[in-house]
Amino acid sequence: MNYFIYISYIALIFCLTMCFLHFLRLIKLGAPKDLSQKSGNVTQGVVYSNTVAMLPNKKESAYMHIPTFTAGVIFHLGTFLAFFCFLILIITPVWGLFFYYTIISAIIAICLWISFCFGVGLIIKRLVSKQLRPISNMDDFISVCFTALFQKFSALLFTVFAFHDYFHQYFSFDMHNVIICAYYLMSALLFFYVPFGKLRHFVYYFAARYHLGFFYGRRGTWPAKRINN
Repeated sequence: MNYFIYISYIALIFCLTMCFLHFLRLIKLGAPKDLSQKSGNVTQGVVYSNTVAMLPNKKESAYMHIPTFTAGVIFHLGTFLAFFCFLILIITPVWGLFFYYTIISAIIAICLWISFCFGVGLIIKRLVSKQLRPISNMDDFISVCFTALFQKFSALLFTVFAFHDYFHQYFSFDMHNVIICAYYLMSALLFFYVPFGKLRHFVYYFAARYHLGFFYGRRGTWPAKRINN
């Protein structure tokens, strides 16, 4: 079992190192160079880009797909929660022990099971939607599947934590170890894949939103102005 834990550690270090290199590349490219005449406030544009502009009613088509937008938000929140729990478990073992025999583990497990179900729903929609299937590639499916499985095994692990006595009473110790090994193995697969697939967009997200805010803020388009008729 320790081998899988160490592999996940190595995978995390590899993932963070590669993502940091992506970040350094962005820094090296520098800020946008815009020769247009400034007619707005760049700072306000950047703030708007990362706040109000992210709402579905401010996007091009998200407001027409509120259930899918909501599912995506919940799926992202589940990913953040699963990753945060992974860090707690490997960085602070004492805090990790806090998850045992507590209602906190049960709440975390429920949240992760819910987000996992939404992730499965998003995968199914990509497969059956006539609009999404033609524009979806293998990376789209692998990324979402890996993330969903990471949430699934995280949910399963915290379910074991929450019902520790029950699992030891009705399941063998080997089953308990299998779940833990599967959790760390899935974590390692996800972390190894992140720098090479679309999941690395969490690094580029901030640069993309900054560039959008810079572009539209400089032109006075963002923040959007209310038109009075």
